[in-house]
Amino acid sequence: MGHSDLARFSVGAMSHRSLRSWLTIVGIVIGIAAIVSLVSIGYGLNGYINKQLESFGSNFISISPGSPKTSGGMLGMSPFAGTRASILTTNDAAAVKGVAGVESVYTVTATRFDVEYRGDTVGTAVAGVSPGVFRDFDKMIKIEFGRALTESDSHVVVIGSKFAKDSYDREIELGRTLIIGNVSFRVVGIMEKSEGSPFPVDNLVFMTPDDARTVMGSMKQENQVDMIMIRTQEGADPELIAHDITLKLRNTRHVTEDTQDFRVSTAASMMSSIGAITGAVSLFLGGIAAIALAVGGVGIANTMFMAVTERTRDIGVMKAIGARERDILEVFLIESGLMGLIGGIIGMLLGSVLSIGMNAVGVPTLLKPELLAFAVLFSLVVGMVSGFFPARKAARLQPVDALGFA
Repeated sequence: MGHSDLARFSVGAMSHRSLRSWLTIVGIVIGIAAIVSLVSIGYGLNGYINKQLESFGSNFISISPGSPKTSGGMLGMSPFAGTRASILTTNDAAAVKGVAGVESVYTVTATRFDVEYRGDTVGTAVAGVSPGVFRDFDKMIKIEFGRALTESDSHVVVIGSKFAKDSYDREIELGRTLIIGNVSFRVVGIMEKSEGSPFPVDNLVFMTPDDARTVMGSMKQENQVDMIMIRTQEGADPELIAHDITLKLRNTRHVTEDTQDFRVSTAASMMSSIGAITGAVSLFLGGIAAIALAVGGVGIANTMFMAVTERTRDIGVMKAIGARERDILEVFLIESGLMGLIGGIIGMLLGSVLSIGMNAVGVPTLLKPELLAFAVLFSLVVGMVSGFFPARKAARLQPVDALGFA
């Protein structure tokens, strides 16, 4: 018998037990669909966050309080991570300005405040930022209505889109007054809705550093800042500058590598860290989905063992007319492989639809061709591996035993 004859025999055997075969295939479909949809979420998260970090540009460096051996906020980027033992000051920002390759330095000081509007009070994050941030990081912080902060501003704020629209019964409009720390501030700008930023800008209220120091008062130490944002000169190496900044701050803060109490992060290091995190998430999600696929594989093995039992006499007849062990092995491997392959193709299509659907409702997903190809190939391998032992059992049956003459 040729390979095509054995394949036709396998397909015919599956069609005679179509209901059982399809129920077995469903197990593979569920497992593959879960793998494709869940792993695509991991890919999507990685791409989504990296896209936002790219808005900073490769010549971005951030400095935040805390040991580099521990994490804080979004990889040490968020100024809203809570109380830390160490603090940064304006003196640190001044020291950094002297490092070769640094073009501009900006500070961020932030805390949570009760913000009053038309008699209603809502808690949100309030940040004092150097106005230049709006110019140098305009891809991340975009103004939709009004204008950005300027150096000469006093008692004015720029607010996030969600804070303006959803925080109070009535939407905050340009020119309206907010009460923060018993001080009145006029709204001069409303930001665009962010597409996912390392900063929670959609719910944030920006003011100038001087106004922030006035409002926050004793809540912050003298000259304290929560984050330093640095833009390097075009063509300069951010990694080399970050190294020089680290050495400079160790000297001015009188700390060593072991006692260092600040973190210096570049766009590249942030992307690398995020890649490691999202990679672990993808692996975890894929592991969960693989459990479902393993159950499908057990279902194939069970179906194939039952097939061997039911077709014992058929196997005996095939061997009696000259079929070799490898022919019998091939028949059952083709059958189990087909169930895995069909389940894989359907599961891949179903998983793709689920992934596209999740992306449509706001969950970041990304379907990579290699993921789809792997899903189908993996399902084929699972099917053949699951069917190997039943197939070997069938191949080793003696004709006399199979025909019941023993």
